[in-house]
Amino acid sequence: MDLTLEEVKRAAKREDFRAGVQMRLLMPRLSVRVTRWVVTHTRLAPNQITLVSFLVGLGAAASFASVSPLVVVAGLLAYHLHVLLDYVDGEVARCRGETSVRGAYFDLITDRVTFPLLVFSAGLGVYRQTGAPAHLIAAFVATFGLFLDKEAVDCWYRANAGAPEIEDRYVAAPSRSAWGRWRGRLALLAVMVRGLTAFLTYTAVAAVLDAAISFPLAGPGSWRALVLWAFAPLMPIGAVGRFLYVFRRGAIPRRQQLL
Repeated sequence: MDLTLEEVKRAAKREDFRAGVQMRLLMPRLSVRVTRWVVTHTRLAPNQITLVSFLVGLGAAASFASVSPLVVVAGLLAYHLHVLLDYVDGEVARCRGETSVRGAYFDLITDRVTFPLLVFSAGLGVYRQTGAPAHLIAAFVATFGLFLDKEAVDCWYRANAGAPEIEDRYVAAPSRSAWGRWRGRLALLAVMVRGLTAFLTYTAVAAVLDAAISFPLAGPGSWRALVLWAFAPLMPIGAVGRFLYVFRRGAIPRRQQLL
């Protein structure tokens, strides 16, 4: 199957601006190119790609539990590869007409396993680094907050099971005024700085700082611990904010509305 990049985008329902908030400005542009190569040159099944993505995600989670900064940085790179493959499996399935409920279910359940593990493993790494049990409590709070954040969206889809027009269609990028574009970018930035990708990035940077610069204050005890304790309340607060937004608006905002 030899498809142009535009044909892959349409078949995969992947506009440049459309994918989830996580890595919005890079991943949709990269994933469709990887998908085009996979569809053209391989016979990899979507579920096989999902399985590889899952294994890479588990490896990333294990890496974040390490006390070695190099291993933590490697875990961050593995996480990005996990996310990339998580995009690609669904795109390959749609391009080849091989979508299925079981395939989608397998894809979704791997995210629900790896994402909380990534957060808790980062907290476990802080505990191994400092030996303070309080860090495990912070890790649990952050993990539970991430879980609630995902459920705030998943429960809306369950409540609307069978309703038409839940999923976005492929559409052209909207035209916006200069102020409208900047407002969307600021809203996107506000979400991105407290998301999972941001947390893992800050954790990796903090692990490097811990190896190079002693933490100057009492309290958390390390740069990694500071990141963990900052995100422990942010993740559940973000989940509550997402629930209130969806509940009050009566809909999940169309992704095109942000940019």
